[in-house]
Amino acid sequence: MAQTDIVVNVKVVPEKISIDKETCRVKREGNSIFNPLDLVAFEEAVKLKKVSNASISVISMAPLKEKDLLKNLFKYGANRVILLSDKNFAGSDTFATSFVLKEAIIKLVHNFNLIIQGDFSLDGSTGNVGGELAALLNIPFISNVFSIESYSKRIIVKRIFEKIETFAVDLPSLISVRREANKGAVVDLFSLVESLDKEVEVYTSEMLNLPEEKVGLKGSLTEVLNVFQDSPVFEGNLITSNGEKTIFDFLKKVSI
Repeated sequence: MAQTDIVVNVKVVPEKISIDKETCRVKREGNSIFNPLDLVAFEEAVKLKKVSNASISVISMAPLKEKDLLKNLFKYGANRVILLSDKNFAGSDTFATSFVLKEAIIKLVHNFNLIIQGDFSLDGSTGNVGGELAALLNIPFISNVFSIESYSKRIIVKRIFEKIETFAVDLPSLISVRREANKGAVVDLFSLVESLDKEVEVYTSEMLNLPEEKVGLKGSLTEVLNVFQDSPVFEGNLITSNGEKTIFDFLKKVSI
């Protein structure tokens, strides 16, 4: 296989999720972490890199302050880490985010044949970006992937969606992975040494020549009008003893 790029979309999310009720946006103050499912996606890319001639390009749309956090991805085996950061990106919904990612991939990663990301992010949990990005790029998309069986001129994957299904699609394509795929990214000793000489590439909206009306709030097709914290309908009971009798009594009560 000729030299190709695997793109991994990695989102940076707050360590503690909270919503600003005034703006209806996630608060970005405080510590940040990598979206856990995106690290699972990254590890899948590393596994493919080891059995192919591919390199890994990570793309993340995040505030500039996350540059140091993103640099850690070199230790896991990334060849490039690209940070898309601009105040005009603030407030982007999934469609505007997908547009920015699409433009960055086309303009910065010229020989990609596979895009991998997590099924959803902790802060939004919509799971929409994968499908929207694939549609904008006009490439196949498969979600809920838990196993990559083959990677050559096409990719063969298994996914869980009500039942286990196997798909074979031509490349380039985009897949989003479930947490069952692996245990997450692991620091590689050789990559750790090489990471000392690598730097995160930073690109703004102007550098990518993006129309202002296509990004941020102006480019968003959806608007959050209100947010609220849901409360559980039922109270739970902690079983500390006589578990078998307690469960039996409960099943009898609900007539099961």
